Amino acid sequence: MHHPPGGPSKRARTLLFPLSQKTAPYIDTHTQACVRAQRKLSLKGNRLVRALILLSGGIDSAIALYLTKQETDDVYSMNMIYTQTYDSEAEASKKLAAAAQVKEHLSVYLPFFKDIETRYRPTPSSEVSSAYVPARNIVFYGVAAAYAEAIGAHEIVFGSNADDAMELPDARPEFIQLMNELIRTGTRSGREGTEMKIVNPLIHYTKVEVLRLALKLKVPLELTWSCYEDLPVPCGKCRGCRTREKAFGEVGILDPLNASSQPK
Repeated sequence: MHHPPGGPSKRARTLLFPLSQKTAPYIDTHTQACVRAQRKLSLKGNRLVRALILLSGGIDSAIALYLTKQETDDVYSMNMIYTQTYDSEAEASKKLAAAAQVKEHLSVYLPFFKDIETRYRPTPSSEVSSAYVPARNIVFYGVAAAYAEAIGAHEIVFGSNADDAMELPDARPEFIQLMNELIRTGTRSGREGTEMKIVNPLIHYTKVEVLRLALKLKVPLELTWSCYEDLPVPCGKCRGCRTREKAFGEVGILDPLNASSQPK
């Protein structure tokens, strides 16, 4: 992973990776945002013109990206680097963004999540999945809303499936509805009547159905990364690996990531 000038001590900086350049420099995102804030959202008929994708690097978010690309070519993407995010996942996110030819890909460092995990070690819950990170999506959607408003995006698109909604409180439809109310109430866009909302096209799909949809859309699954560990090959033990393996098994196809990761 590339670090900003000055080394890892500046990991808290927000970094902008413009995909139009082979060697992505670190750009003042405040300046970029101010310029793009002057662009007004426009719709051609019922066709979406600008969208921001929360692109984690996993299969679900990759599908959300490719679904959105069917509606508009004016697509931006971003990923959050936090407690469960490692180099492999961040690289997968950037590779997917490049493959889909998004306008820009933004990587945001949120190191305080790791501090919370290390310092306070939240106790496991019998009602919520172990994959839960304290108030993660509240923070994620707040950051995404700031970027989306600055670039004039109409939608903030994320990929979270029906299985996630059963395990994680911040992946449920009612949570998204409340977040959208906050966006309408607490942003300039909402005050001026410009629609900006969080949408999830996969909320009614199971993981298996999501994978079948990925095949139909020709999503480059070999570029995705589901493992929670930062290893040369998926660990095969974490929640991300287990759900991925189960989905590929039920669909009856070989995972190209595992196939391409085998030693030759």
